[in-house]
Amino acid sequence: MGRFIFVSFGLLVVFLSLSGTGADFNCPSGWFAYDQYCYRVIKRLKTWDDAERFCSEQAKGGHLASVENDGEAVFLAQLVAANIKQNQYYVWIGLRIQNKGQQCSTKWSDGSSVNYENLVKSHSKKCFGLKKETEFLQWYNTDCEEKNLFVCKFPPEC
Repeated sequence: MGRFIFVSFGLLVVFLSLSGTGADFNCPSGWFAYDQYCYRVIKRLKTWDDAERFCSEQAKGGHLASVENDGEAVFLAQLVAANIKQNQYYVWIGLRIQNKGQQCSTKWSDGSSVNYENLVKSHSKKCFGLKKETEFLQWYNTDCEEKNLFVCKFPPEC
């Protein structure tokens, strides 16, 4: 029952995003609007670096998706769930651990700071993705060289 409500709510969010409700901009065809950004689930298998490069080539300011709050996390999870029915892969997001000398820092690929986290557990792997088993709500870190599906995000020009 809970999954039905989750999916139903997700489809409603996606429908409202498609109709442009609450947005004063238009996303290109195949992209979905949420909170002043456009999102798209890319169903191609790529390493984290190749996925980031692909997203940056799609639009000015494009990157793997960053997540700034609970609302965006839920939107992203529902968008992925609505677009990917069977998935044995992770779905890349823009979070990556970067080594800087003796220190490690976690940053989004768009350069923004990590102010919201939904990590399951941390391992020695450096890139993060969403997983179907948690309905795409929690973040797992995994090997950056694995090939996975991914979500791109960009701020449209008004």
